[in-house]
Amino acid sequence: MDVDTVLTRLEALIRDARAVPMSASCMVHRDDVLDLIEDARRSLPSQLGDAQKVLTQRDAVVAEARDQSKAIIDSAYAEQARLVAEEEVVVEANREAERIVAEAEAIAEAKAQDVDNYVDGKLANFEVVLDKTLRSVQRGRDKIRADQQVDEMDLTGDIPVFGADDGPEGQY
Repeated sequence: MDVDTVLTRLEALIRDARAVPMSASCMVHRDDVLDLIEDARRSLPSQLGDAQKVLTQRDAVVAEARDQSKAIIDSAYAEQARLVAEEEVVVEANREAERIVAEAEAIAEAKAQDVDNYVDGKLANFEVVLDKTLRSVQRGRDKIRADQQVDEMDLTGDIPVFGADDGPEGQY
């Protein structure tokens, strides 16, 4: 018999007991009450054992839940640390990539400037050579024209008349 049943029977025994006149007391049979108390004591150890088992199981469930929650929290912290480290690696890689690109652009700009300077120098030399060649060609043509005019004067005996475009001052 469980404790609850024993207590219910004890309550019924007291409720149904004869009242003592002019008092709040009642008369119960002593052996009946003692038997019920003994029944309660006998059922208590088994029920206390059951309660202890439930408490032990509860403690085990709580401990397991705590262990699981600690493992989940530890895993979350580890994942957070991994993500932060990964993000730091990505940020550092981006910085390094930007530095490399900037360095490559600076080198390319310097090379382009060197090429421009080299080409400009070659063109300047070419211009000087062409200018000398042009003047030499011009002098050669002037000499040929002058020689032709002298030859014409010798043939005709006339003094040549120079126009605005072919006078000696325009030739030199």
